[in-house]
Amino acid sequence: MKKISLIISVLLITSSMFSQSNLKTSALNIFKNGTYFIVKEGTVPLKDKKAKLEIPKGVLLSTFWLTTTKDNTIDKVIFINDTIKKNRVAASIPDLLSVNKGKRVKLYFRLENNNYLDITGVLQEYSRTNNLIKLKTDDGKTSYLQMSDIKQLIIDEKPNENVKADSLAYLANIEFLKNSENANMKMVYMQTGIQWIPSYNIKLVNEKELQLEMRALVENYMEKIDNADLTLTVGDPYFRYGRATEPFINNYLTALTGGMMSPVNRYAFQNMASPSYAGAAIPAAEEANAIQYNDYTTYSTEGEKTNDLYMYNLGKVSIPRNSKASFLIFSQKIPYKDVYTVNIGDVINYYSTNYINNDPNRKFDVFHSLKLENTAKNPLTTAPVFIMDEKLQPLAQDEIKYTPVGGDVSVQLSNAVDVRIKNTEEEIKVQEKAKVEGKAVYNKVTIKGTIEVNNLQDKKINLNLYKSVNARVTEASHNGVVKKSGRYSGLNPFTQVNWEIPLEQNAKVEITYQYDVFVYGK
Repeated sequence: MKKISLIISVLLITSSMFSQSNLKTSALNIFKNGTYFIVKEGTVPLKDKKAKLEIPKGVLLSTFWLTTTKDNTIDKVIFINDTIKKNRVAASIPDLLSVNKGKRVKLYFRLENNNYLDITGVLQEYSRTNNLIKLKTDDGKTSYLQMSDIKQLIIDEKPNENVKADSLAYLANIEFLKNSENANMKMVYMQTGIQWIPSYNIKLVNEKELQLEMRALVENYMEKIDNADLTLTVGDPYFRYGRATEPFINNYLTALTGGMMSPVNRYAFQNMASPSYAGAAIPAAEEANAIQYNDYTTYSTEGEKTNDLYMYNLGKVSIPRNSKASFLIFSQKIPYKDVYTVNIGDVINYYSTNYINNDPNRKFDVFHSLKLENTAKNPLTTAPVFIMDEKLQPLAQDEIKYTPVGGDVSVQLSNAVDVRIKNTEEEIKVQEKAKVEGKAVYNKVTIKGTIEVNNLQDKKINLNLYKSVNARVTEASHNGVVKKSGRYSGLNPFTQVNWEIPLEQNAKVEITYQYDVFVYGK
């Protein structure tokens, strides 16, 4: 089997032997970390078993691969600076004259006395070498004018404003095993400069259901995307080399560090399978009503789970370079629960202070949240969320964390000022010299705590209450669940008690707990 190799060169030459051919973007997969995977396909012309492709800038390490059909494989690729013809917009009258031969024009030219006349005819020739214009006038005569005398150019027909000019580019000179008229080729690579940003919208439907809608903003500041399959990927893929670039895109000797590359740089171009991109379902309305805005439209975008990633397939899209595009991904009803949560720390901290100082005026913040159950077919990616009520009035803005299918996530709404919490503690027992460690003597103090919960709202709520202490909790009323974290302050473990308390409207509940704490004795 013939060995396939890649030869890297940094020579600067001028060549017009082969015409450059651009491959067309057929698929684009965008990640949230600012990178994208792109597939380009097409037919390139061959001459003497050789073809030429312009290499994209900033290609990420080990992600650039070329694939051909079985009937003609690649022998080697030389990366080199070269001169090619590239289109650009005409920037002067000479530019326009050079690309509009055969069109009817009117030229205003200057006479010796600085007066101007005009002449009309068909543009036959323009020479940039001597700046001479050749014009076939209406009376059948041929006129010659110097470019330096021309003041204005008028073109009767639609003008051609694109000029082909020499441009220095970094190219892949590809040599094939066999000669043919052309070769089918696929080019894939990863790069930075295109990313997508998700965002959510929540509309409350009733006390049990809400409408969750997801939107994706695609930012393209790298290359033109024309009628390509677009995929947006959710997940956290592992890219070991981050944004390190391919060594062959740089015109200098690669620094070899960390065993990333061996001293002999050889890359095999193999016929590798490219990712398949399923056709995307266009978001379709299952329920639509232009007036009854609360009768929310539901739609979804086709997607597929690939290992630990989830990919939304949006179908064929076109996104100009240096532009942004917004896509609706899905919208559906999902169940939720109103949850009220309060965290009370070790406000006394008896282990450190040996003192109880109750503050009767201290209040603890109770946060009202929506607990969402992900009943969608796809995971929820981390993104900001805007919440509105049944009348589409703004309620809050928060963040939805990554949530797998079947999981749940909480979205915070507000500080529930109508739910009042107070916490007091009292010392009820002291056991002196309860423990001796070396020369240190410890007393064991038993403390009783009371949490007063007052629901001043005109509705029933469910309260999740968390109380933590640097001590060993021995009792907890109302079926409190005691959890130890494994962290210690001296002899005292860090302990948390969790309660789920249903509260009727305008109801008051007293919750008690008890704990033992070791303190230095005398």
